[in-house]
Amino acid sequence: MLAQAQEVFFLKATRDKMKDAIIAKLANQAADYFGDAFKQCQYKDTLPKEVFPVLAAKHCIMQANAEYHQSILAKQQKKFGEEIARLQVIHPYLYVWEIERKQI
Repeated sequence: MLAQAQEVFFLKATRDKMKDAIIAKLANQAADYFGDAFKQCQYKDTLPKEVFPVLAAKHCIMQANAEYHQSILAKQQKKFGEEIARLQVIHPYLYVWEIERKQI
């Protein structure tokens, strides 16, 4: 699955302490791939029902990571309003992740 491969690149970039701009782009792309996979899987009856919460949770985690690293970038550029806005955007993703995590 392409989303999982992108997630591995994100994890490696995070572990190697690459620039936040690169990490944010990788996380955002992984979130897009997980979101696309979730949409595609909704129309297939052959998949186990446990797949959907996992895909939704991964999408939320990756989107939250992307916003977090973008907020770090905004802070470095002294765009404090953007930093706060991006950190506030993370909260709903974590809330949805918590709900999806309980369904797994």
